[in-house]
Amino acid sequence: MSERPFMQLYVSDFIGDTLHLSTEQIGAYMLLLMAMWNAGGKLPADDAKLARVTRMSLKKWNAISGDMMSFFDVADGSISHNRLTKELQKSESKSQSRASAGAAGGAAKALKDKEARLANATPSPQHLPDTITRESSSSLRSEEERALKAEFDSEFWPVYPNKVGKPDALKSFLKARQRVDLETMIAGLRAYVGKTDDRPWCNPSTWLNQDRWNDRPAQVARGQPPPRQRDLADIFNDMAKQGYHDDGRTIEGSYERRHFDSAGQAVPRITAAPR
Repeated sequence: MSERPFMQLYVSDFIGDTLHLSTEQIGAYMLLLMAMWNAGGKLPADDAKLARVTRMSLKKWNAISGDMMSFFDVADGSISHNRLTKELQKSESKSQSRASAGAAGGAAKALKDKEARLANATPSPQHLPDTITRESSSSLRSEEERALKAEFDSEFWPVYPNKVGKPDALKSFLKARQRVDLETMIAGLRAYVGKTDDRPWCNPSTWLNQDRWNDRPAQVARGQPPPRQRDLADIFNDMAKQGYHDDGRTIEGSYERRHFDSAGQAVPRITAAPR
């Protein structure tokens, strides 16, 4: 096993090839690949032995073996995997090249190669066995970004009412999706679109940067004007209807209303009989 310290795994290809498998089937598939790698590229085409490799009962293995065996080639009583066989050959070729270089380079070169092999053999925790290459991780991030951009184009942008600054809005959307799930964001957006007050629409990037999906906009009954501030005329008119002079004395049988000119000076009072 020291000659094959790790198994190459192409994450994007693996995910794409196993979309139709259940979680249990994916686990069985990975166990078969790892056992095959350790065994030198082949496993016996025996259902009982394959069931033990996948840690399943024979009955359970027989139920999923149809989906599993579609990934493998069967010949001469053994099963093999085309991609794994190629990676195994590449790994062995590299090991042989390093061994030849060590022998030709003398004791110092051999020691250096030994240290490198030991470093390569040190396992590091990964999501999938045994290592995930930098290239694969980059590919996975690219796939995630493409999925988020598709969400932006199909779910967010068609609904948002004030369609300005789309490039900035997309950048803000990608960051916002790290803080909130799509369902919560779109629910908040639909509440915002349904507002009935007269405030101007927010810039989409600002709406996203400020987590505005958490807003609870005030609602006004349909057909009713939005609330406004009362002016002085309304206030004095209400006071007069309630039976008060401007100096606070009660009016019997009549009410007064005081008017003001543009400079704020009072003009002569107008007294009216009650209606």
